[in-house]
Amino acid sequence: MERPHSTGALSAEQRQAQQRLYDSHPDYDVVVIGTGMAAISLAALLAQAGRRVCMLEAHDIAGGYVHSFRMGQYHFCAQIHYIWGCGRGDKVWRFLERLGLHEDIRFELLDPNGYDHVILPDRKRVAIPYGYSRLAANIEAAYPGQGEKVLAFTSILDRLSQEVQRLPPSIGPWQVLTQGWRFLTLARYHNKTLQQVFDECQLSPQAQAVLIANSGNFMCPPDQLSILAYNGLFSGYNRGAYYPRKHFKYLIDRLVQSITDRPGCHIYYEEEVTGFEFSGDRMKSVRTQDGKVFSAPLIVCNADPQKTAGIIGWEHFPRRAQRPLRYEYSRTAVTVYLGLRGIDLRDYGFGSHNTWHLEQWDLNQTWDQELHQNWTAPWAFLATPTLHTPEAGTSPSDGQILELATTANYDYFRSLKESNRAAYVAQKKAVRDRLIEIVEQYHVPDLRKYLSLRVTGSPTTNEDFCWAPRGHAYGQHLTPENMGAGRLRSTTPWKNFFWCNAASGYPGVNGTIGTGMQLYMDLTGDHFFEAGDVPDTQTMHRQLGLNL
Repeated sequence: MERPHSTGALSAEQRQAQQRLYDSHPDYDVVVIGTGMAAISLAALLAQAGRRVCMLEAHDIAGGYVHSFRMGQYHFCAQIHYIWGCGRGDKVWRFLERLGLHEDIRFELLDPNGYDHVILPDRKRVAIPYGYSRLAANIEAAYPGQGEKVLAFTSILDRLSQEVQRLPPSIGPWQVLTQGWRFLTLARYHNKTLQQVFDECQLSPQAQAVLIANSGNFMCPPDQLSILAYNGLFSGYNRGAYYPRKHFKYLIDRLVQSITDRPGCHIYYEEEVTGFEFSGDRMKSVRTQDGKVFSAPLIVCNADPQKTAGIIGWEHFPRRAQRPLRYEYSRTAVTVYLGLRGIDLRDYGFGSHNTWHLEQWDLNQTWDQELHQNWTAPWAFLATPTLHTPEAGTSPSDGQILELATTANYDYFRSLKESNRAAYVAQKKAVRDRLIEIVEQYHVPDLRKYLSLRVTGSPTTNEDFCWAPRGHAYGQHLTPENMGAGRLRSTTPWKNFFWCNAASGYPGVNGTIGTGMQLYMDLTGDHFFEAGDVPDTQTMHRQLGLNL
């Protein structure tokens, strides 16, 4: 029987322990609503700095989209498969170093010759390696005449990366006048979609498909995707794509421990915040569903800002503060979690890489079809986390994990779930079976023979278990309109109340860790990290021993 909500897992003893803790009236310096990656990053840094931190989590486990859940003998990470920024001196590494965890939480580099493999509609396989020149060579080998055009495209990405790294935290009119010449590429492309840049570089449909086969990483098709959002992720992975050596569960568990081991720091689970009390420009307290009231001089919200604004009351937000809060949510996914026995996926071409499978060249058409309930020719993501690290911990000794994903329409699944649950379950099964059919046809014949566990998450599953409105993947839809100067920031109309999440910073593990780091530095003045200090891509490649 499917558990329809993400609460109810706490034991009676755990509930009683939380109640006793609350009844002891602990004093806190900061209350944090939610335990997603940005919140955990901020809270860990504040706790290390001696602040008494209280975290309120509506779910029964910490981590947001990075949390892991157990089904049978398998542990699956909810939504994250690989990350970037983990090389020595890079953002994630610097964050962990600050906490003294960089030797404990280690990462495995995915295959240098192809951290992603793309299976094209003509059944050619093109690997995405580190180094844009090698990428161009791979595409040229598969589709002659495209290599130079790919290099023209990646040169735009390189210039964008360099200019983004030079950007100050805020830019005023005087800086625009005196330093604008340093950001000419940003000025030219900041409002462009990926598709517009593809067209400018005259890339063929085949080359385009290779370069945006990973559209599921953005939950956005190329004709809507901001070139800035695309470059942030694509150039990030080009610096190094990583998987945690002891899996994502260990990453979250250690960060949580780094908070709760500190004096006066606590996490309360299954405590959904449903009310706020404020006076003038100060947020005084928050109230949870069961009537508990938590107060502190500083209150930080990791919960979805748009949903939270509705709880507080839109009328309490000035018009200028409402505009960035009324964003369009990003798209969402169907994810299939498979536990395998009696098979080694390495015998079928899988390894320390992820696979993107395309059934047609035009990803814009693919997305449009799937969002209209047509999964005859979907894009499919295939991840094999048990092959990314030699460490055990996510499957039985003779088992492996295969995770599949594609996109779907939230409204369709929500309507089905509310009106006809049997039809909802049948539709989830139909999408799951279509993805398994693709794997059996092109990758692993007779896959079903080796399945010991299959679990399917729909867009509404994301909403129910990760508290993501509309099952969104990244907060805002990653369009040019949502990636510019009007994007939501951390500040609110209340001087002691701040946003800290993917919507108020940037999405992904690297982005949300950076969001937590930046808010910590802004609040404390302890500026231990500057984006301009990270090693450049060539230095990162040399550190990794890559002869590029």
